[in-house]
Amino acid sequence: MNTGLALEKHVQQVYSFLLNMKDEGIVVGQNAQIVDKLGRSHQVDVYYQFEKAGITHKVAIECKDHGRPIDNGQVAKFFGKLTHAGNIQKVMISRMGYQKLAVEIAEDNDVLLLTIDDLPRLNELLAQRLKSVALPDETTVGEPFWTIMELRNGAVTGSFYAHIHPVTNKPIMPLFYSKNHAERAFKEGDLDPKKWCVRGMPQYVFRSFLLQLELFESRGSAAAVFFAPPGALKDKPFISIPAPREDLINEYFRGTLPSLLKEKSH
Repeated sequence: MNTGLALEKHVQQVYSFLLNMKDEGIVVGQNAQIVDKLGRSHQVDVYYQFEKAGITHKVAIECKDHGRPIDNGQVAKFFGKLTHAGNIQKVMISRMGYQKLAVEIAEDNDVLLLTIDDLPRLNELLAQRLKSVALPDETTVGEPFWTIMELRNGAVTGSFYAHIHPVTNKPIMPLFYSKNHAERAFKEGDLDPKKWCVRGMPQYVFRSFLLQLELFESRGSAAAVFFAPPGALKDKPFISIPAPREDLINEYFRGTLPSLLKEKSH
C-alpha cells in the first residue's frame, strides 16, 4: 500500500530548497499539526511559515500519491479542516492530477492545485542556489579543491560534473587538489569544452557542492578526491580516495552547513 510518505518527503525537500536559497533559515515541516481558532488540532502533510515586511505568511500543503485523479470530496475535506485556521494558503499536490469538479471546487475556495510535474527538480534548485550567491569564473582559486562544472551558452550553470564508476556503476563527483590535475582529468575524459570547464572552488562554491553531494549520497552516489603524488609519471592513473560529505565538512569546510534533506518538524 502506498502511504504517500515518499511524496510528502519529496515536497518537503523541494520547498526547503526553494525557501532557503540564501540561507534564510525557514523550516519546512512534514506531518505538522495546526491548531485552529476553536482549539482543534489538524494534521497537514507539509507546512511552513515566514515573515516578510511584518506580515506572517503561512502555507499548508496536502500531498496525494493516489493511482487516480483526485476527486472533489478530497479537495473539500482539505480546505474544510482548515476553515477556522486563519489566513493560510492551501496547496494540494497530486501525482495523478485532478477531476474536473475537484478543480472547480478548488477555484471556488482558493486552493492551489499542483501536480508533481509542477515542482522543480532538486538538482535544478541546487544549481539555482549557487547562482543566487555567485558563480566561479576562470580566475577563481580553489579553497582547497578544483572541480569540473557544466557550461551552457558559455556560462557556468552551477551544476557539477560526475563520471560513472566502472565497478559500482554509480556517479562519482570528482574533486582535485590542483588545477593541473583537474585539467588532466578533463583531457583524459575527452570532455567537450563547450559543455564543461575546470573551476576552482572557494568556500561559497564548496558549500553548494556539499549541498548537492547530500542529494547524491541519498541516492547511493558519492564524491571522491583524485590526485597524483608529486613526481609521479604523467601516464600513471590518478589515486582515488572516497570523500564522504561529513568528512569533507569536518576537514575542509569553514562555517556551519545545515542539512536540507534530514527530517524537519515544525
